[in-house]
Amino acid sequence: MCEFCTQHGEGKKWYLNVKNYATELLNDPKRRYMIKNFYKEVVEKGNNSITRLEMTFQRNPKLLERIKEPYIKEMKSMHFGQVVPLEDIIQILSICNTTVRLPCGCRWAFNKQEARVCFGISFGLSGWYDDLDIDYFGLPDVAQFDRMDKEQVIEIIKKLDNQGMIHSIWTFQTPFIGAICNCELKSCLAMRSTVGLQMPIMFKAEELAEIDAEKCTGCQECSHVCQFNAIEYSEIDNKSQINAMNCFGCGVCRGFCPEEAIYLVERRTYPVASSF
Repeated sequence: MCEFCTQHGEGKKWYLNVKNYATELLNDPKRRYMIKNFYKEVVEKGNNSITRLEMTFQRNPKLLERIKEPYIKEMKSMHFGQVVPLEDIIQILSICNTTVRLPCGCRWAFNKQEARVCFGISFGLSGWYDDLDIDYFGLPDVAQFDRMDKEQVIEIIKKLDNQGMIHSIWTFQTPFIGAICNCELKSCLAMRSTVGLQMPIMFKAEELAEIDAEKCTGCQECSHVCQFNAIEYSEIDNKSQINAMNCFGCGVCRGFCPEEAIYLVERRTYPVASSF
């Protein structure tokens, strides 16, 4: 199990532990302040910081090593994500009480594009997201929540899965989990930090992918959709294979395989790739 399951999961997947969604956690003043000021304090400042770090990385990659560990430690305690495959996202939604669709702060910070691909989830009758600083989005028609039932949300996320979006859950002052995001490398702050800068704040899933070599025809459809460079192709065998060290276990590639040759296995069965 990952460190988050050990710390917050009571021996199980930590994001399926209802205690991590408890409305009582919202009584924490620090957490409430973070939520109220989330878009400006976390997203907007985060976008500025990541952009500067990307420029620094191009000039002097070694410089990032000085700030890497304290940065990751801070984000783990404040706001981090973990990749979660579709079936576990559905399981999370099945046990929550209220859901709303939100405009993505990362997309808005990146290019002022409205993309409603994030979901606030709550186990209470009211949601933590009612305190969000939605004026950040500026336009009245953007700064609104779409309140939806769970079945609607599941269908939307299935469509996003078919578009190649990466599903993840997010904390707001750990261990409180409040959101499901559906991400792409180009605009997602967490993926830019994790994949581009090698400073992870979005961590790997509890699973990773495998390819059934007997079913694989080498069409490479899976590699075209992988955002983590985790699928390699062998011209000798005319087969695709998973790079276990790079695989984040999102499972999105499964839906793009015409032969249904890709499946997920528990990450802990691969000691070499068990690091999250």
